This record gives sequence, structure tokens and C-alpha cells, in this order.
Amino acid sequence: MRGIRLLGFTLAATLFSSAAVAKTPDGWEYIGTDRNVTLYKKTVEGSDLVAFRGVTYADLHIGKLYGVLRDPKERPNWVDRYANDETYVRTDDTQVYWIHFGLPWPVSDRDYVLKSVAKLDPERRRLTVRIESTTHDKKPPDDCCVRAIVKRTYYEFTAIPGEEKTKLIVEVHTDPKGSLPTWLVNLIQKTWPSKTLDGLVQRTRELNPEPIAAMKTWHEATVVATPKPESEPTPDTPTPSDAPTPPESSTN
Repeated sequence: MRGIRLLGFTLAATLFSSAAVAKTPDGWEYIGTDRNVTLYKKTVEGSDLVAFRGVTYADLHIGKLYGVLRDPKERPNWVDRYANDETYVRTDDTQVYWIHFGLPWPVSDRDYVLKSVAKLDPERRRLTVRIESTTHDKKPPDDCCVRAIVKRTYYEFTAIPGEEKTKLIVEVHTDPKGSLPTWLVNLIQKTWPSKTLDGLVQRTRELNPEPIAAMKTWHEATVVATPKPESEPTPDTPTPSDAPTPPESSTN
């Protein structure tokens, strides 16, 4: 038992060292690279659980990546530790769904009921998807899993003008609940962004789907956006700052 505590302390100290490191203006701290994805962490006020971010580039059309991301049938092909899912609501920009993750013994499986909302911004050639936990009558907690909570998951894809290349960002802040120690949760979640983005990129490359129609022109050197009606408010979409150093990686 003493050895386990010592291991936990050592790993936590390594992951969350207070040594001076590069940070973005909005507080993301560089922690390494995995699967060609640059990884960052950030403390969240009022929580012992750390938020993590992954940033990479892929030589793929943004509309192809979004097509795979939003397709429930594709989840088994790229989501890490996927076990099962059910979709209850699906529109052009919103989904409500349940997803089950299989975890290695002796850790209990986790499940979530989630709501995702997507926004397309043709002027910035940018897609954002926000995911948070919700509830649904068809899926109350049951004995299959520990019902975990997504406090915030955020995807941001930006088309690079003049070439079929996309910048991908994912951020996650999740509470898996149960009895797992905080240091272990943080250690496990550290590589979730890299596994997620790499899985999505590889599956998109394998499938090579047609781009989403509304995004087909986003990689052109000049994009003429459809003017918005004056009565329509401009969406308040926060824009994460680019990473300082080291340079962001590319997933080729």
C-alpha cells in the first residue's frame, strides 16, 4: 500500500510539476506530444480534476472530418474504449445520446448521457462542437456502469485556406465519479485528447467520405460567406488562442 501511495505521488508530481513551462495567453500549459498531437493541461477553479487539450493538423478536408465526427454509426470505429451507444435526438446541429466505455479490470465501466451542439462559422471557416452531460428518460443510471459527468468537451476545427488541411483542437474536463483517486484520473485523461484526435483522423482517412455539403468551399483561397440577416445576432464563440511554443504537431 505504501508503494502504491509513493507511485501515485511520483506520477502526480511528474505530471503537475510547478516548473516554469510555456503557456498560452489563456492559461494552457504545454505537457508533451503524443500521436503527433500537442498536449496541454489547465487547472480549473473549484476542481481537483485538470482539463486537457490536444492540438494537431491533418491533411484532410474539414467537411470529411465533421462527417465522421457527427455520424453515430462511426463511433465504434474511432472512439477510444467504445463499448455501446444509443442516440435519442439527432438534428443538423444537436444530438442527445448515451455512450458506454469499457474499462480494464478492476475499474468499473463508465457511461454518459450527453448533449452536443455544433455551430458552423463560414466566415472563419470554423466548426465548434460543445458537449456536456444531460439526462434522458430512456437512460437513467443502471448497474452496467458508473454514471460519469462531462463538465465540458469542446471540439474546434478550422479549415486552412488554399489547401486541404485542417487544424483540430479538442478540450476535455470530465469527472468519472466512483472511487478512483484524483491523481489517477488526471493521469489517465492526459492522453484522451491525442487518442481522440488520432482516432478521428485515421478513421476519416480510411473512410474518405464526401465532405459535408455546407463546408465544401471552406478550403478555397477565397470564400464568399452568405450574409447574415441584420436581425440575427452574431454567435458568441470563444476562440482558443494558438499555442506559443513548441510548434503544434501535424497528423499526416
